[in-house]
Amino acid sequence: MDEFLLKLDIPDDARCELASLGTKKRMISGDVLFDYHDPAGALFFVQKGRLAVHKSTGFLEKMQVIALLDPGAVIGEAAFLDGHIRKTRVTAIEESVIVCFEKNALKAFCQEYPASGFVFLEYLFLTATLRLEKTSERLARIL
Repeated sequence: MDEFLLKLDIPDDARCELASLGTKKRMISGDVLFDYHDPAGALFFVQKGRLAVHKSTGFLEKMQVIALLDPGAVIGEAAFLDGHIRKTRVTAIEESVIVCFEKNALKAFCQEYPASGFVFLEYLFLTATLRLEKTSERLARIL
């Protein structure tokens, strides 16, 4: 079972249902998980490997790596927002395994298992909050 699922304090039946929703995707170095302007239709977890998050600098076609994601990282949590469009490019920088959860499947899970869905969303919110705090700390050091 995936490591992130074991972190969730949810009943075993909900954990098994959530695990059944994930599909694994293998990536090699250079593969693009998603790109700018892609619809945010899925959420991802890094199971193995390392990925880079690229952001446009606004200067010609230049890109900057703004984050490196290791096993256990959540990617694309904005998939829960209706109509959200990706604002970054995410690529594998080494051989990686990603677990993909489609937005509609996660929404159905949250409806069928509301308490477990809340715990899952709380985990995503905590992860996003910690990422934002780290980014703010890096920015404060630069300024």
